[in-house]
Amino acid sequence: MAYGQPPYPYTPPPPLRPWWQTSGARLAFIGAAAVIIAIVEALGILFMFASIAMIWISTGGLRHPWRVWQRIAATVGTLLLCLIVAGIAHPVKKKDDAKAAATPAATSVSKVPETPAPAAAPQLSDYTGKALSEARKGAEAAGYTVGNRDASSESRGVVLAANWTVCFQKVSDLADGKKGVDFSVVKEGEPCPKEDGGALPWPVMPDVVGATYNKAMADLKAAGVPLDRVKLEDVYLDTDTPTAEQAAKDGEEWHVCFQDPGKDGKVTSTTTVRLDLGKWSDASLVKKCPAAKGTTYQIPANDPDYKRPGTSTGDDDSSTSGGSTGGGAKTVNPGSFCSPAGAVGTANGKTYTCKGPGQNRWRQ
Repeated sequence: MAYGQPPYPYTPPPPLRPWWQTSGARLAFIGAAAVIIAIVEALGILFMFASIAMIWISTGGLRHPWRVWQRIAATVGTLLLCLIVAGIAHPVKKKDDAKAAATPAATSVSKVPETPAPAAAPQLSDYTGKALSEARKGAEAAGYTVGNRDASSESRGVVLAANWTVCFQKVSDLADGKKGVDFSVVKEGEPCPKEDGGALPWPVMPDVVGATYNKAMADLKAAGVPLDRVKLEDVYLDTDTPTAEQAAKDGEEWHVCFQDPGKDGKVTSTTTVRLDLGKWSDASLVKKCPAAKGTTYQIPANDPDYKRPGTSTGDDDSSTSGGSTGGGAKTVNPGSFCSPAGAVGTANGKTYTCKGPGQNRWRQ
């Protein structure tokens, strides 16, 4: 064996372990991570992960000085240590604590108790166009103090709420802190004024005298006159009063001779519009209105006192427009108009009486 040569077999010395892989360095990194996380939380977290990495890394083919279970225990210990330090150094603030910190310190001056805000006004429906009785009931149920007055300029007393209609409503604040509502009303069927306290805008009558029935009704409707207020009358003694349907059917033959109210007369809720009609066509003998209502016959022969040309009668009651019979009874035209009611006449050997229904005619 040569001098200075190690004895056989020769075992080389183990390689030197880097300082950062020593147990002391690993423990020092764990402690440093805990200290740094207490000062700067974000930087400390980075050091914590670096320490955990150092616990597991072993380079250069060197055997790790710690067993696996030791490394697991070291990893868990590092996490717990850093979490505990972070929780102590950087506690999570509660919302209440944050609000308290933002609130300035209370002074020694006592605070005046705050007056509670008034409660919001209850919802009130719109009762315009509704009956006052319904409006009062709904407003009182909503907690309002209710008042009412005449919406027109006539300052009438409001009696029987069901017979009045709401035109305007106004909400107000009362002295006791409550809410009040005033309803301005008109009688049922009356038009509302343009403004509270104004005049009632009643429609006025147009001039329809001389117009046909169809034209007259169109003019009344255009003027705002309710057509259900119109009442028809006849002007001749021998003409029956037509119904609205009959007049409309022959609307170009019926003519208005008289009207009430007259032109520009107001048509209120109690006004009845009267139209006195006469009927004629191109074939009629009379084609104009009489001078007065109910004074003449449209067909002259229907007049009981009518005398046909070329005939003469005596002064006794047996004289008629058709002559007389030997028995003294009047000779009459069956079906023609007559007067007075109850008079008796004959025609073709038969007896006829002046009677209704409707206009008196000679009837059996």
